[in-house]
Amino acid sequence: MKIMDNIHLIRNEFYVTPEVKRYINIYLITGEHCYLIDSGVSGSAKIIEEYMHSIGRKLSDIKGIFLTHAHPDHIGGAAEIKNIAGAKVYAPKQELNWIEDIDVQYKERPIPNFYKLLSQSVAVDVALSDGDVISLEEGLRIQAIETPGHSHGSMSFVLNDTAVFTGDAIPVAYDLPIFVNYEKSVQSLDKISELSNVQYTCPAWDEVYDKEKLAEVIHNSKDMLERLRSATVQVERECSQAGEDEKLVKILKQVGMQQYMGNPLVAKSIYACKWHASEFLG
Repeated sequence: MKIMDNIHLIRNEFYVTPEVKRYINIYLITGEHCYLIDSGVSGSAKIIEEYMHSIGRKLSDIKGIFLTHAHPDHIGGAAEIKNIAGAKVYAPKQELNWIEDIDVQYKERPIPNFYKLLSQSVAVDVALSDGDVISLEEGLRIQAIETPGHSHGSMSFVLNDTAVFTGDAIPVAYDLPIFVNYEKSVQSLDKISELSNVQYTCPAWDEVYDKEKLAEVIHNSKDMLERLRSATVQVERECSQAGEDEKLVKILKQVGMQQYMGNPLVAKSIYACKWHASEFLG
């Protein structure tokens, strides 16, 4: 789907388990050459190639792959596409260990069907830090900005000061909450909202936002994060002697998210809230 003259959205659908279907938005930037923001899960090269063929381009036109963070649905296709196209891989410096050695990632963050979603490590050509600017070609420039919270080293990428690709930095208020640091998640939302020249915000999960929609989405995301934090504080105060599983049930019920019970990634999000809330608990 064409977003603007040189930005296209390619949706990569996949199953985490036979019962859980998800998707990731991969973004294709076109110019003299082509560039990807994230690469989808393993095997995504096929759908990317099909889309590129439909607009008169080919996979070998890809000269750069920008990874917002190390999770399997974002880096799964990178190694295959790099091997086919000879593209450079750009990624956050803080997440190189999980990208270049997926066994380390699995050990530290096991998820169902990990090696089906992410079957190959990929070597990173350019490790990015906050503020780094990459001149892709004449008329195309990307700036890297650190937007951690969803993961420890998550980055967003600003294209020509007109569009920002945020990966999973913006929690979707109605969906599965996954973050590892509450405070940094809030700070990253503020950082994204302060990009005053940006006209379009392009997340990996959800629709593309214009400036007006982005303000609403960020408000709702902050509200969701605060509800989780407040519920965590309340349950920790009122049920301090309860087991962790019992506390988790109470927290998720209080915020209306009990359907996510049993998901270990949600449990990590609640732990991140608990760690932040510790200052309120004495």
